[in-house]
Amino acid sequence: MGILEQLRTEAAKKQQDQFSQKELDQQLAANYRRDILPRMQQAFRFMKELVDHLNFLEHAIEVENYSDLYPQFGRLKQTNYKINTDGIMGFTDINKLMQINVSYSCVGEGEFYLPREGKGAIEREISFLHEKKLNFDWKPLPMREGRVCTQFRIQRSVPVFLRFEVDYQQSKIKLQIRNHFNFDVFDKVFLPEEINYELLDEVTRFMLRKDHDFIRLSISSEHLQDIRQRLEQHKREQDALQRRIQQEDSEFKPREDKPWLARLLPSKKRDG
Repeated sequence: MGILEQLRTEAAKKQQDQFSQKELDQQLAANYRRDILPRMQQAFRFMKELVDHLNFLEHAIEVENYSDLYPQFGRLKQTNYKINTDGIMGFTDINKLMQINVSYSCVGEGEFYLPREGKGAIEREISFLHEKKLNFDWKPLPMREGRVCTQFRIQRSVPVFLRFEVDYQQSKIKLQIRNHFNFDVFDKVFLPEEINYELLDEVTRFMLRKDHDFIRLSISSEHLQDIRQRLEQHKREQDALQRRIQQEDSEFKPREDKPWLARLLPSKKRDG
């Protein structure tokens, strides 16, 4: 094959690829306008009205024992509903919807403290708290047996996120829910025709904690296993830390069967 003929073949192939890509782009655009956009508009109007009503009515939704992983959160109150379509705080053209973001908070009073021991455990804790977008800080504690120790201070406030997002290349709509309960992660992909009033009502009932079957039946076995592993690891670390603290306390605390040790230790001054 001569050079010119080879170039003709390459040019013909490139033209065919460009034509195929143009056809694909046109098909995806048609799918979006015909199938996806009307469903996204329906979902937006539904969720916008829902958020407006919830904020106006100020219904108190109590969340009992939000997290098995962090039982210190205790009882929280669900509040502060917001919606946007630009990923920040505003709204895009309703004829160009690509995402619908709903957020709310599960809030309690004050804060709680969480000790962690060992570099690995501390780094995992920081990574997890950042990932879940919790408000926290930490300070170093005295080392124990050569191991780094840290105390975390965590605010009793958990941000919850719900998003409808267009998967343009697949002509589908993704639903993502984060932190609704026990820092869960929920992802599911829907065909456009599946986004209807019945599904939106199911999502709403789940949001308002009236029905948990929507996510319970859909959560993956992999995520359930991840939750179990985190709980087991958390319990092991807490048990080990508690044993060390008790051991150190027993080494320095005067015992009733050793009164001579109590006499050697400085006595506390009494008031008055």
